Amino acid sequence: MKNNPLPKLVAAASLACLVLALANVAHADDEKVIKREGTYSTSKGGSGTTSSTTTKANGVVTRQGTWTNAAGGTGTKQSQTVWNKANQTATVNGSVTRPNGATSTWQGTKARTAPGVIQGSGTITQANGKKDTYTSTDTKVAPGTWDKSEVITTANGKTIDRTVDTSVVNGKGTRTVTTTGPNGQTMTRDASFNQSVSTVPVPAPSN
Repeated sequence: MKNNPLPKLVAAASLACLVLALANVAHADDEKVIKREGTYSTSKGGSGTTSSTTTKANGVVTRQGTWTNAAGGTGTKQSQTVWNKANQTATVNGSVTRPNGATSTWQGTKARTAPGVIQGSGTITQANGKKDTYTSTDTKVAPGTWDKSEVITTANGKTIDRTVDTSVVNGKGTRTVTTTGPNGQTMTRDASFNQSVSTVPVPAPSN
């Protein structure tokens, strides 16, 4: 049986749906910390737990996440997005390390193109050194609800479609990821989580 590359591409291309939501104060932004703890299951029979911390301050969004599968293997994911508030664009980079130790990285750009709409593009470098490209669109459907669509073009020209639907209401969240491979094969990943948000004032820099 040939190895199915779809799960690896899903993990490498998983870009945290990180959306800037910073509150302005007179001289500095507050630091917002978002923590999530939850579980997931996949259409392939996989399951496990997830944990992540996202910090937003002064136009910089950082995220650290881990997941543990049913077999006890642990993976990690980190990303950073740096926004230019003047022109509403951002640079993004990140990496994911799977339980087998293989690491993929990505880098790209984002831009707010309309109220509640963020478009992005970039490059994914797989653990084997091959480079894929991606384009993405994040759309705010309602307060706490975002839909993301992404198209990944692999190094050999094949395309993978991916959608991410996230909703958070009163500290309870759900996230469904649907990935369709070049041959039409579809895999889903459903997650539920508890979310807490805290805000810490960031002192203005002294002159």
